[in-house]
Amino acid sequence: MPGTICTSAQAYIAELTKILGQVDPDGIEAFADLLFDAWKENGQAFFFGNGGSASTASHHVLDIVKTASVEGQRYLRAFGMNDNIGILTAVGNDLDYSESFSFPLSAYSEAGDVAVAISCSGNSPNILRACQLARERGLSVVALTGFAGGKVAALANVHINIPSDNYGIVEDLHLSIGHMTAQILQAKIKAYIAEPIVAQ
Repeated sequence: MPGTICTSAQAYIAELTKILGQVDPDGIEAFADLLFDAWKENGQAFFFGNGGSASTASHHVLDIVKTASVEGQRYLRAFGMNDNIGILTAVGNDLDYSESFSFPLSAYSEAGDVAVAISCSGNSPNILRACQLARERGLSVVALTGFAGGKVAALANVHINIPSDNYGIVEDLHLSIGHMTAQILQAKIKAYIAEPIVAQ
């Protein structure tokens, strides 16, 4: 597996701090805007990734549904494409693993929804196929990547790259982006419902 490693805690912290300073905050705000738009239109958001990124996708869903919730308001419907092991393994076994996310996405998604691909390399075949299908179906695509961004960057409406080849640091910051977007989303919902209604 390619990628660098840090040989001490001090080195890891220094590298994490350096890379964090290179993350584009405007991209994170744009990600939150897409989720807010989906919430306003009663849309859905679908998260997916492989390996450690699969766990990150599930964590993002938790934060979007629970952390971003506002009492008395409906929640954004967010789903982890990794979380139904039956569908994931049936598609991988009976069809092809490259269809593992695109197959359920084709069943559940509608135009105006949001697809969120989380991939360190940005080149996994099942990630690329799902993002291609999402674009074809009229979804907005958000890609969280590491390394140089990979092929998924060209398929994304919003691309947030962590410019590192250390898997741990990329995954740490992908998780942090989920926390940021959930908090921003909650703030946007609170501000929206507090706006006075203007008579037409």
